[in-house]
Amino acid sequence: MELKLFRSNTYAGEKFRDKRNARPLRQISERKEHSVNPFPKRGSGHGIYQYENKYFRYEGQWRNGTKHGHGKLQMADGSYYEGTFSNGEIDGKGMRFFSQTGSKYTGQFVKGELHGRGTMVYTDGSMYEGEWYRNRKHGYGIMKTLGSNSSEVYEGSYDKNMKHGVGTMMYANGDRYEGMWVNDMREGRGILYSNDGSVYEGNFQGDSFSGRGVMHHISGLIYDGLWVNGFPEIMATKLKISFDNNSEIDKKKKSPKDKTKVSIFQGIGFTVSVECLNESNRVILDQGREIRLTVGFRYYPPVSDNEKEDALFDMIEDDVEEKPIETPFGYSVVPYPITDQINFSVEDIPDDDEQDDPSKSPTDPSQGPTAESGDESSDEKQENTENDKEENSEEKDEEDKAEGDENDESPDMEKENTVPQFPPITTLRTKDGLCKWDDLHLTPAPPKYRPFERMEEQERLKSQSKNRSRSKELSTPSMGRPSVSDIREQGSRRRSSIKNTTHSSMFDKFRMKKQKALEEKFAKLGEYVLIVEDVTNPPFMNRRLEPDFLLMKLKQPPKEFKRESKKDHPGWDTSSHIKASMRVKEDEMLSKKHLKD
Repeated sequence: MELKLFRSNTYAGEKFRDKRNARPLRQISERKEHSVNPFPKRGSGHGIYQYENKYFRYEGQWRNGTKHGHGKLQMADGSYYEGTFSNGEIDGKGMRFFSQTGSKYTGQFVKGELHGRGTMVYTDGSMYEGEWYRNRKHGYGIMKTLGSNSSEVYEGSYDKNMKHGVGTMMYANGDRYEGMWVNDMREGRGILYSNDGSVYEGNFQGDSFSGRGVMHHISGLIYDGLWVNGFPEIMATKLKISFDNNSEIDKKKKSPKDKTKVSIFQGIGFTVSVECLNESNRVILDQGREIRLTVGFRYYPPVSDNEKEDALFDMIEDDVEEKPIETPFGYSVVPYPITDQINFSVEDIPDDDEQDDPSKSPTDPSQGPTAESGDESSDEKQENTENDKEENSEEKDEEDKAEGDENDESPDMEKENTVPQFPPITTLRTKDGLCKWDDLHLTPAPPKYRPFERMEEQERLKSQSKNRSRSKELSTPSMGRPSVSDIREQGSRRRSSIKNTTHSSMFDKFRMKKQKALEEKFAKLGEYVLIVEDVTNPPFMNRRLEPDFLLMKLKQPPKEFKRESKKDHPGWDTSSHIKASMRVKEDEMLSKKHLKD
């Protein structure tokens, strides 16, 4: 039954003997309309009470005129509480819906506040399940935060709605943190397991690495030291090459002014050490950083004589070849093979005279050492030889080209495939910021090594252009009438030129054969670039060290090295063996004579 009461209050509920289950002539409530006890003190049972301001509406159990038992308190904005009331207060287990946020709490209440153990489900699907203290997350709890594509889960201690104390956080990207929290941030001792496999164990401050800690990076690098704002306190920034050509003869000479250029020798291994430095050139004790050593030869762009087929072939070759590497020496390079698994004996090391004609005479200007050696005058001799070669006529170049074409079609093509292939060197990992390669050798060029072919082609075209210009100068008639002495002088000059050309042609063919035989065993003489790079993958702290470059000039070993090596490794000495055998015979004769006596 529903009754209209004093001051617009309404009662709808149980009656006893035509009376509300209370005293009939007494005012409904001694409190204001917003009180939680609108009924008489002795009123009990189930009833509905609508407040005068229309904001609150209660429906549920009453005892002695107060809300007690199970009931539902509805608010005008759509929020409501449904659960246990005790003596007019929201107290016990219940469910509270917040219309403004769309969140829903189910759990324990004390005097209308979220207090005790409960579960809050948020609008985006996130959920907290754990302990509460006066409407705030406090104590142990599990918070699952849902994102657009993934979720984060925290399990641990809370204090005033913030992560505080020991807790474990599983991040959306796969990282997992176990350790201490302060005011919703990682602070103190903890372990971070990154999604890529890296592990950091140490101190945190302000939600980042700070203090003493150890990083085991997925790439294999290990850093143990101090951290500041998420980065190592002292971090390597560049690589530095330390070079040793293992030649005592070369060490006796004065150190070159240009330290970016060194000499190496055929058949003699060299040693390369690499250091990890910071901006102050101090060695940083990196452990496990991966370093790669490569050697490059100068890159020559494709050469084509305006023929479509050659141009198309060059385009295909460029797609197959590796990308050129920029160097600080003004040109790019392409990789050249290098190994540490070649064993040379002293006899294998070439002499300076190996490429010379055995029948040469000192008066023959076309002869002489053309290869680069440890002597300082070898470069000048090589330049003179190249000048003699350029004085050949254009007809000779065409003949050589024709002979070269015939040789290309000859069985020598099969010999090129017989060049031994050696295993390349492997990358090394730093130990205390250092790594070292021993007994390195440049291997013979692989068959059809494109940079060599293009270099020779450019030299041939350059020689042809010079010969054409010289022939034009010689064919230009003089303005005046030549004298008899001039004619005789020109004739003797031509005869000597023809003679020198003949000797030069014979010597060049012999030298080319010798050079080809050597190139099947050793690398081609010339300039090479040594490159060291940081190839740690993935990069440590998303940074790679600055690479270092070194210009190397490959030469033939000095004669002094050959002589000293032979002293260290003496050959067969016939005289010593004869003397030893004679001593043995004398001893035998003396022993026989002694036995007869």
